[in-house]
Amino acid sequence: MSQQKKFGLALGSGGPKGLVHVGVIKELVKNDIRIDFIAGTSIGAWVGAHYALFQDVKSLEEITVGRRKEKFFALLDVTLKGGLIYGDKVRKILTGWLNDSKFSDTKIPFRCVATDLIAGKEKIFSRGLIVPAIQASMAVPSLFRPVLVDNSYYVDGGLINPVPDDVVRKMGADVVLAINLDNCQTKKGFNLKNISSISRVANRSMEILRHHLAEATLSNSDFVIRPQMKDVEISIWKDYFLGKYGPELVRIGERETRKIINDLKKALK
Repeated sequence: MSQQKKFGLALGSGGPKGLVHVGVIKELVKNDIRIDFIAGTSIGAWVGAHYALFQDVKSLEEITVGRRKEKFFALLDVTLKGGLIYGDKVRKILTGWLNDSKFSDTKIPFRCVATDLIAGKEKIFSRGLIVPAIQASMAVPSLFRPVLVDNSYYVDGGLINPVPDDVVRKMGADVVLAINLDNCQTKKGFNLKNISSISRVANRSMEILRHHLAEATLSNSDFVIRPQMKDVEISIWKDYFLGKYGPELVRIGERETRKIINDLKKALK
């Protein structure tokens, strides 16, 4: 494809739903769309970092959809200090996948977003080792212990900037595609029967908060993909590790990207 404008990809937070990002990238590559800049938050940081380093879709899909047991056992690293999961095992497997790579090693310019827990501000990582930055971006509060990087403690970037389209715009992108995984309006598993459940009400309330925060941060996007996942959200953590929904989430990413691909090509000329 003849591509004149610089294209940036903003990959949002969303836990295992981030496998949708893999499908998006697969479809972009299939259509010969060159990705010039990538910014990611949380799971979007992990997916974005791998592709920015290696530009290998097959390998990206293999480590995200596959290796479920490896990822599951990395979570069996219990602590009660700052979170339920210590994080050392997570860092070990991330290093195994990404090596000791630095931001300067990426083939595509890459940034990731975390939240400075003490200052309460956004942190955009752009230099140094990639793995600690990704781990910081993915450190869901209470689940993972805060991550120490350069004498500051960080947690999930989704608290402040769940879809970093502004980051990728500032990197130099003329056209920005954002993937927002926090679409609470597609939730199928919550209904009136759940009103008496404290945990379900709390989870649903958090989903609504995340949805509106994400939507409020999308002012720098030319295109936004909001995946429709009504049939795969109910028990996604359990079913991801059992292997049921991984490939389906990738297919959803491919499907949703095909819907906008022709308009995206036109915008890039």
